[in-house]
Amino acid sequence: MSGLSVFASVARAEVDVVTSIKPLALIARAVVGESGRVSHLLPPNASPHDYPLKVSDMQRLTDADLVVWVGENLETFLRRPLNPLKAEKRLTLSTLEGIHWPEQDEHDHDHGDHHHGPRDPHLWLNPNNGAVVARALAERLAALDPAGAQGYRDRAGALEQTLSELDRALETRLAPVRDVPFAVYHAGYQHFVDRYRLNQRAAVTLSPERRPGARHLYELRERLRNAACLFTEPYYDMGSARRLADELKLRLGELDLLGAREAITSYPQLLERLGEDIALCLESEQA
Repeated sequence: MSGLSVFASVARAEVDVVTSIKPLALIARAVVGESGRVSHLLPPNASPHDYPLKVSDMQRLTDADLVVWVGENLETFLRRPLNPLKAEKRLTLSTLEGIHWPEQDEHDHDHGDHHHGPRDPHLWLNPNNGAVVARALAERLAALDPAGAQGYRDRAGALEQTLSELDRALETRLAPVRDVPFAVYHAGYQHFVDRYRLNQRAAVTLSPERRPGARHLYELRERLRNAACLFTEPYYDMGSARRLADELKLRLGELDLLGAREAITSYPQLLERLGEDIALCLESEQA
């Protein structure tokens, strides 16, 4: 009997982690390493606000040892499905101590209805928050798999060191374009903008599933007359954003905050690509 118990303990060491979105899966994979499985629910080009869960997705949530999500202000599609899960099977990142929350951009209140609430939930766009998530995940996994605890903590520490170096590199890369004004398609970049003190003037929309109204587009035209770039996203209909950019003679860039591109295979790479895409568009203004 004791032999069977030991065998069960060893078999149980391979943890199964399911995250809501790819950026969180990238962090989780760095921490889990070869000690388990990591997958994410949201497919490329799908919205975290209204993604319809399939029966197979529900089964993955039930079978997972740990489900990682930001919270109900972002992944609204998970509000009800996560309710039946025990608290120890959920890791809600928006409630973690140590997460830095930037002050809300005053322009974010010009649109009326706002799905994200008073805080921008895209917290992984600050590498320091990514380090907080990695440490919290390592501790939760250590509780699930005590035999692998040191490995989780070591890998989280290694990721934190990489992110610290990346943070300095991004600071250097973005410093020359810090004052160049720009706009984004939807108000999801405040963590990155705040961290690197960038000059974001406005967002075309606060909720990416809703097209901007005529009044807001008029206000945008006034606000963006001296801007350099308008950044779109690969997940949504960008027709109104492209027309606005053409009218105001803004260069178009594209930002992938969810890492939907297949080439994005690590969390540091996601942040590095984001910084590079911003810098390339903005520095053209100075050429």
